[in-house]
Amino acid sequence: CDTISTREVSHMGSEAQTKASVKYNQKKDSITIRPDKDTGAKIRSVAEQRGISVTELIMTALKPYIKEK
Repeated sequence: CDTISTREVSHMGSEAQTKASVKYNQKKDSITIRPDKDTGAKIRSVAEQRGISVTELIMTALKPYIKEK
């Protein structure tokens, strides 16, 4: 068969890539916000206009409130 199943695609990365991803993700936190659709669209639009990610936009906005170690 010439098609690739979803299961095969998920295993296409090397073991080293998988280990690196796991190691990277273990160092990260996950915070979810749920703005209404209009506000979310505005946030994404501002980030796009500035050429940055939504994460970078939010982190930049919060930086004055966060004390770095």
